[in-house]
Amino acid sequence: MIIEATCQNLTKLKNQISLLSEDQYVKPMEVLNNSTIGMHVRHVLEFYQCLIASKNSKILNYDLRNRDISIETRIKVCLAQIETILQVVCEEKGDFQITLEADYCESEEKECISLQTTYFRELLYNIEHAVHHMAIIKIGMKALGIEGIDDNFGVAASTIRNQKICAQ
Repeated sequence: MIIEATCQNLTKLKNQISLLSEDQYVKPMEVLNNSTIGMHVRHVLEFYQCLIASKNSKILNYDLRNRDISIETRIKVCLAQIETILQVVCEEKGDFQITLEADYCESEEKECISLQTTYFRELLYNIEHAVHHMAIIKIGMKALGIEGIDDNFGVAASTIRNQKICAQ
């Protein structure tokens, strides 16, 4: 279920990004605090890339993501990265232990914490993280006047279920 939800989520992201022109993808917008849709997409994808990389090392640190500017500036690169992530994630069937490392200190001193997690737990985190950014991306797309935006884009599955129940 986790893998299927991840793949559905990434496919939804891919489909919505495909509605944009290159200029729209890289346009800084006041409604996004002068960031771009591309910046939010890159951020989401690089979290998935970090998780995928942890399959070999069994160590996951989202702070050490690549910050590949080409993902945020070129839709073709972005879409290719989504396809790569989909291929890797959708083929993985087993869960495994990972050591999660993070540093929440704002000063230059390194205060790294580490704790045990699992691949599936981090996939769940990435789904929630992606939905959060997809909601922000949707705000940008609406500000650009993009037509054909999926009503459920950037909406959590639990919210979609609740809306269906309330509509009955």
